[in-house]
Amino acid sequence: MPERSGKDYAVFFYVTEFQPGWPTLPETEIEAKALQKELDIEYGFKCELVANPTKQDIRQKIREYNARMTENDQVLFFFSMHGHYDPGLRDRGYLIANDGLSDDAYRDTWLSYDDLRSDLAECRAKHILLALDACHSGSFGIRSKSIPDGPAYNQEDDCVTKINKTFKYMGRQYCSSGNKETKTPAKSLFASQFLEALRKGNDGKMLRFHDLLYWLGKVENPQPESGTFSGHDPGGDFVFVRKNACVSMVDRDGDTVPDTLDQCPDNWGSQANGCPATIKGAGETMQDLQAWKTAKQQNTETAYKEYLRQFPKGEFREDSNTALRNLEDEAMRASDNMAWDLALEKNSLVGYKKYLSDYPAGLHYTEVQVRIGALEVMNNMVLVKGNTFSMGSSSYPGEKPVHQVTLSDFYISKNEITLAEFKTFIDATGYQTDADKEGGSKVFTDKWKEKKGVNWKCDTRGNIRPLSEYNHPVIHVSWNDASAYCEWVSKKSGNVYHLPTEAEWEYAASGGEVGHTKGTDKNDEKSLSRFANFEGIEDGYANTSIVGSLESNALGIFDMSGNVSEWCLDWYDIYRPESQDDPRGPSNGSYRIFRGGSWGSIAQSCRITFRNSNSPNYRSSHVGFRVARSK
Repeated sequence: MPERSGKDYAVFFYVTEFQPGWPTLPETEIEAKALQKELDIEYGFKCELVANPTKQDIRQKIREYNARMTENDQVLFFFSMHGHYDPGLRDRGYLIANDGLSDDAYRDTWLSYDDLRSDLAECRAKHILLALDACHSGSFGIRSKSIPDGPAYNQEDDCVTKINKTFKYMGRQYCSSGNKETKTPAKSLFASQFLEALRKGNDGKMLRFHDLLYWLGKVENPQPESGTFSGHDPGGDFVFVRKNACVSMVDRDGDTVPDTLDQCPDNWGSQANGCPATIKGAGETMQDLQAWKTAKQQNTETAYKEYLRQFPKGEFREDSNTALRNLEDEAMRASDNMAWDLALEKNSLVGYKKYLSDYPAGLHYTEVQVRIGALEVMNNMVLVKGNTFSMGSSSYPGEKPVHQVTLSDFYISKNEITLAEFKTFIDATGYQTDADKEGGSKVFTDKWKEKKGVNWKCDTRGNIRPLSEYNHPVIHVSWNDASAYCEWVSKKSGNVYHLPTEAEWEYAASGGEVGHTKGTDKNDEKSLSRFANFEGIEDGYANTSIVGSLESNALGIFDMSGNVSEWCLDWYDIYRPESQDDPRGPSNGSYRIFRGGSWGSIAQSCRITFRNSNSPNYRSSHVGFRVARSK
């Protein structure tokens, strides 16, 4: 019988204690532990209980499982906690973790279902089942209006064939304790029926998602809902397979009655009841037992394999196989940790990338991605030697007066921050951008308008970008978001990063050429198109372009005069006429500066002296950022 290579996992997030204003839910612990025990003992799931997690704990734990899963695994994520739903324009549901504030007007401390779906999208498991036991949990997705699809079984299919059909397609399914409008009682009928389904709702071998829904459907108020979410393939189906489900029954005790005395271990799970010792001779049983005790005492791979060689159908066959798997896991963890220590010692891109190559789903997957991201930012920096230059322009009111500025040496990133780089920050911190919190960003179709649901993952039209475009500059980020990114990179790298000051930005954009104002008039357009992606020129890009795809300026810095406008550190104010050294702008204000033209700008707006500004939480499809630091 072919052995399934994947494993079954279950993670139970439950909260008993909440922040003031939320009632306690002591029942969640009892319910989660009862389900965990059933799945562990009867179905062979590897279970983990996560008690009283914070919002960030939940997201981090999901990411750990995302990195660990293989394409033949199944994982159940069970949530038991308070929930909330915002109707109307927001139309968004939330889970309330241990740190969720009851008066959180902006929902910063609540886990939105949007973020949950986003995190689950990275999971590589063949099947994901999301069970939501919370008030208003039906707001997670669009419920199914018909019987959910599953693999088509023939009546004559045996157990193994059914399971193999089940694992042919990706499954992304959820069930909730009620719809988005209803509240769930503290003592959950949903959890009770889920447990009942595991105990009674199968044919003794396997429980399909459809079978589970039948038992959940017995709850009348509130009535559970179900459906699929992004990544689901028609025919994909989460399945609970009992231990020893596919065993071939042999009449071992000679009574012609198929019963537990006839069961033997098999490849699908450890033995549920065991092959009774009375079937063997007493001498053989004693030899089996003694060989097992010896193997267990030595606790080595060689010892367990020797036991299996002597007793391939022995009483402790499954125990020996389990011990071998545990030893293999321990060896893999030790090897993983040693490789990670070596990477930390080298503290280089080469070292971290080698670890990631050797252990693509390693124990330190999240941390290595963070460190690679921080080092790539450091390697992306260009040294700009200090100088005195004339800042501003006499041609336009907002750029007057021209004044002398002296800058010290500084570094600035040669490219605008990409989606890939920003994603590393989001994955590491769980940070919510202003677009996420406030429900959208500005896009341009025939005119500028706010579009609901748009965030940093989107393109200029507000559509989700494919991964192939993660080398484009990140947009739909506010000054607040860009500053948060700088703070994170600073902590991870040990250097203090900031958004470029307006003076640093203008001098770097000039390429170090004092008095240079690229893009001042129409005669410059042809020349400008070599350096800048802007409106009205045929450069091969309708909107944003890959960072660094056009020519750099004299300092080796790309896209300063186009692609996206870029946030600067300063508050907006009119220029002062006197000379200044390393100016950082006024100490307060209402608007933050952004500089440089964008993909939608005319050539005149690509002048390096051109100034623009908006509120710190402003975000749109034409503004991104780059970073700087002092030498």
